[in-house]
Amino acid sequence: MIDGQIVRRQNLGYAFLSLSAFALSERSIVILVVGTSLSIASWFITAGWRKRMLPEWAVLSLILTSFAVVILRVYSDPYQFEIPSVIGILVSFGIVLRMYARRTSSDERQILMMSSILLFIAALQSSDLIVGVLVLCATLMAVHCVVRFRFAVCKERQERTGIDGGIFLRESTTERRRSSRDLKWVIRFAMLIIMILTVSIFVLLPRNPEPISSLFGMSGYSQLDFPTGISLMSPVRLNPAKTELLSIEWLGSDGKHPVNIDTMRLRGAVLDVYDSRPAQWSSRRTMAREVVTLDDDTFKSLGKDPIDERINTFTMRVEFRGLHSGVLFSPWTPISIRTDKPRVFLIAPRTLSIRLLGMESLGGINGYEMQIQPYPSEATLTSLQGNPTLLPPLPTFPVLAVEDAANKILSNEEIDSTLARVDASARWARNARLAKIFESELTSERFRYTLDLRSFVRSGDRDPVDLFLNEYRFGHCEYFASGLCALCQSVGVDARIVIGYLAKEFDKSSQRFIVRESDGHAWVEVRTGLHQWTVFDPTPVEEVNPNTPGDDSWAIFRFFFAPVESLWREQIAQFDARAQNALVQQSNEWFRAMVKSSWDSIERTARNASNSSQLLSSSYIWFGSVALAITLSCAAAFFAYRKWQRMQRALGVTRRSRIQTKIAMRDGAFYVDALDLLERRGIRRPPNLLLTSFVERVQIQHSIAGEIFSEIVKRFYAIRFGGERPDPRRRASDNALVAQMRQAFSQHLRLRNDQSYGK
Repeated sequence: MIDGQIVRRQNLGYAFLSLSAFALSERSIVILVVGTSLSIASWFITAGWRKRMLPEWAVLSLILTSFAVVILRVYSDPYQFEIPSVIGILVSFGIVLRMYARRTSSDERQILMMSSILLFIAALQSSDLIVGVLVLCATLMAVHCVVRFRFAVCKERQERTGIDGGIFLRESTTERRRSSRDLKWVIRFAMLIIMILTVSIFVLLPRNPEPISSLFGMSGYSQLDFPTGISLMSPVRLNPAKTELLSIEWLGSDGKHPVNIDTMRLRGAVLDVYDSRPAQWSSRRTMAREVVTLDDDTFKSLGKDPIDERINTFTMRVEFRGLHSGVLFSPWTPISIRTDKPRVFLIAPRTLSIRLLGMESLGGINGYEMQIQPYPSEATLTSLQGNPTLLPPLPTFPVLAVEDAANKILSNEEIDSTLARVDASARWARNARLAKIFESELTSERFRYTLDLRSFVRSGDRDPVDLFLNEYRFGHCEYFASGLCALCQSVGVDARIVIGYLAKEFDKSSQRFIVRESDGHAWVEVRTGLHQWTVFDPTPVEEVNPNTPGDDSWAIFRFFFAPVESLWREQIAQFDARAQNALVQQSNEWFRAMVKSSWDSIERTARNASNSSQLLSSSYIWFGSVALAITLSCAAAFFAYRKWQRMQRALGVTRRSRIQTKIAMRDGAFYVDALDLLERRGIRRPPNLLLTSFVERVQIQHSIAGEIFSEIVKRFYAIRFGGERPDPRRRASDNALVAQMRQAFSQHLRLRNDQSYGK
């Protein structure tokens, strides 16, 4: 049956989109290549001229075997898979195998349902642009499949039982409206309704994602802004994406020519306070200084006093792509900043962290430029941070088990903290020596790097840092940085955690660093001078890769795709309540500005017209006359268009070419005029009444006018269906018939009035 073939083909397309979306959300090349290839091959094998199909027992056996293999694989390594992934893999096997069986309407319904489940899992697991586009296309395809499937089922039922198949197949001899064109319009209307409902729900009920693990960007969910802390409470399996977040151009001291350097550590937030109850790192509250950037294309200094920019100064240009953040990332020591528009920033002198003030979800910055000094002078640091006069007290850590672990590591070392309390030089030397010992311990083979923390189970009230150092000894960069910072603080070493990104992928074609979501990193800074902080990275060296060259073959693709990906993540994938409020505010401001601009334009035009005339009143009358003429012209054009549409429907030429429509409307205008005349006389043709029956009804009510209208219909049939093309004399004769019918109606009305008067 042709309808069954259409349903199978559309179900194949829907299943193909669902499999592709799930494979990309799982980043599984096997499912993407093997699954989609087998699904496409099923059409040529099962629907070809030979129609090779698997028996039902073979399909069921393969499905049960695949289920058993997946379950055994999950049982052997339960921490490698998540429940949505396992369900998606099982459903993928079921879809592909079911396509090779002899399918009935029930089987087609099962494929539809399984494809919908697979699509739902893909939408939950990924917010990438490609997955989003596939989900959108598959959703529209699902509407098409459901309508077509319902139509085929109803038609099959009607052919088998003779019972009316429902609203899709109700057909009468007079209407004759059941056609492929009507079904297409039903599908289009359903797609439009689905799109309107989806957009409305998306805008009115935005997502409000909550962190499920660490507050850092690697924690398995997308976020609008860069975080201000680290949480170690809920270990999960992290799946860092390859989405581009930033692009960085590093220019030499002349500020013009690009320079290729090694891996950069982009500092985003500095954390130095640990709360053991929620197991979170946060930043100490300090006073921040406001910095206002200028709009004259000059750099704004970040220091209180002038800074010498001639010595060892580089320029860094940063462009936001997939990250919408108010944080300004910088390596080493930033000394000045420049933006495309005037902005207000807050800089924390103690940590040199910079954040945009009043940053809204839809109103952040697209990029910025900074002047950087890798090796700043003491005068530069004093201008940026001030000049502290007293040594801060030795830090402590709130978890005693961490101090025991530190003392165990330092059991063979001689430590004297007395001199470090009063002598700055001794303190800085001691800090560097102890931090190096702890770093060597954490980078040894006794500790293992992993992104899968589902087996990192908290036992009792033990702190996660304690468990990492003394029991599990595995984790990702946040745990390694937390362990090193905790060990240092527990023995009085000034240390703090820095979270940011590693810029390690260099694209040679564009001479830029590409920073991705998977480049999120955490490391430790230890104080080794009055203004100096030295980087210590306890994460194993093999995990912190050196400079990675970019793939030149993807350079052109990235140039076009990255802005679209950034727009998708900022405005769609990461649309939450804050973005909704910003969108409402921007819409209100745009509407008020548009109304004000329109009114000012009208007022300015009227004033100019008045000033250009000697008589103010006459100029206003002239302006009002022009406005009235424009209004009447628009109204006349609207009614003419309505009449033109009515004539098209009456003549049945809505699907013809423009030339054919013009000829038909010219030759058949007399017929439309006759119908309008009858309608004004209260005789209207019902949509389900044949034209011959309508002529008989007119003859019964008005014999003379009915005879004339019968002649008009014969002339219309000769033109519309007989192929006759009347000349001007014949068209005049046709119009005369309408005039005769109008005269007959008038005579009938006068005769009836005379009879009423005589009575």
